[in-house]
Amino acid sequence: MGHNRFLHCFLLIAMSSTRDHPLFIPELSLHISRFVTLKDATACAQVCKAWNDAFTSSIWHTIDFKVQTKFVGVDAAVVKRHGHRIRIVKGIESAPQLLALHHSSICRLRGLAIIIPPHSQFWAYCGDILRQNATSILNLEMRGKIIVVSDPPLCFPFDAISPSTGSQATSRLSVLKIRDLPITRDGFSSLLRMCPSLTRLNIRRIAMYSASCFAEPYQHTGITELVAPLKQIFRSDPDSEDAPSILVHFPGLVALHTWCSESSPPISFGEMKDQFVQYCPLLKAIGIDTPATITASLLTKTFQTLTRIIVDEMSPEIITAILTHQETLADVITFHASDDFYEQEGIPPLAPKPLASGRELQLIPQTCSRLTTLELPTLEQDMDDIESTAWSCTQLEELYIRIRGLDTKDKVDRSIQLWVDYREEKRKNSKENPENCPDLNSSSTQGDIVADTLHNSDSVEERVARHLVRFEKLKKVWLGHTIKCVQL
Repeated sequence: MGHNRFLHCFLLIAMSSTRDHPLFIPELSLHISRFVTLKDATACAQVCKAWNDAFTSSIWHTIDFKVQTKFVGVDAAVVKRHGHRIRIVKGIESAPQLLALHHSSICRLRGLAIIIPPHSQFWAYCGDILRQNATSILNLEMRGKIIVVSDPPLCFPFDAISPSTGSQATSRLSVLKIRDLPITRDGFSSLLRMCPSLTRLNIRRIAMYSASCFAEPYQHTGITELVAPLKQIFRSDPDSEDAPSILVHFPGLVALHTWCSESSPPISFGEMKDQFVQYCPLLKAIGIDTPATITASLLTKTFQTLTRIIVDEMSPEIITAILTHQETLADVITFHASDDFYEQEGIPPLAPKPLASGRELQLIPQTCSRLTTLELPTLEQDMDDIESTAWSCTQLEELYIRIRGLDTKDKVDRSIQLWVDYREEKRKNSKENPENCPDLNSSSTQGDIVADTLHNSDSVEERVARHLVRFEKLKKVWLGHTIKCVQL
């Protein structure tokens, strides 16, 4: 049944029912309100007073100015009455939009995304909204609209992120994204100091101007994930190449996602290695989006003993570089896909011109024995290559790959179902005949699987299923259509 038809029937039932009907249980209606569109929530709010209370919060929960363009015309009295319900605001990029939110009742925001022009009055209004919500905002995205070069540099007053002076409360901000906004180096230290709960920082094109004598850089031990280009990390100050790397601020850094739009990195690979070792000794996870030669050099010359590697593409030289971490590597990922990618209706397209062959890709699961996640959703592999040498990663938990021949939803679904059936059959045999159950995770080749335990067949669906059942800890599988999760 289509969504609109379902909602229509739902509303008819509600309007024709007594107030004792389960649909009028407050907890149930509140739960339903989280899954309807803005248009549907507006219709539901008109059913009765009880539903008005439940669905009004849903209506006001998120304000997206790119979608709700008429919000700037909402009467101030209405905003005053419902402003406390607003939790997320997105798409602010003009003074009228900002002024529409300039009300004391809007004080419980959890997420805010705003594009900031270089105007002092706009900055002042923005500062007011930030201060009003300083103890509730968890996710903040700020982007400059125009980069203005001035002397002295015009820097945004980030102190507005902190609760008002004299307040005993502290900022709860955990995720911060800043782009195209200048700041002083001391101001950056102050910003980090004001956000003790910060764990993820995303910065790009941020000019950090260093004073002739600046204070000791503040070290934020809570930030574990940094997203920034190499130039931002090592050349943040446009006026000085001698300014220290921003890595000095992040001694607890565990994960880094970086990229380089230039043909060469800002400093040598050896210099980068020395700074990562000195300032970020806990770094173990890397996401790299750079040309293949730079990616390979970073993996071999800059980073050591990584446990997680995310790359934009796979080439023979990148695979060779990845294998230098085989003793510690747990996760290998290309094309870090969103959940929407894995749940789309059709079979998604493959990479147009893969740089590495399927046989070369097999070197990763064949040699990385600690591997728990292998995610190569746009690179097609052949079962002949997979079956040529046993995978050493017997502790594999998540697998996202494409197999040649599994090119329709029916074939993918059949292969997944066979894996589930084989898995249950193996467990059943293990309980009934523990001494005779074959060890599917032994070092023997895949052709040694006992035929009495799993049905033998040359179909690609059954070959894939027999391969999957070897991994007893495997709990998530994607072969081109819908992620299958199983209980261990």
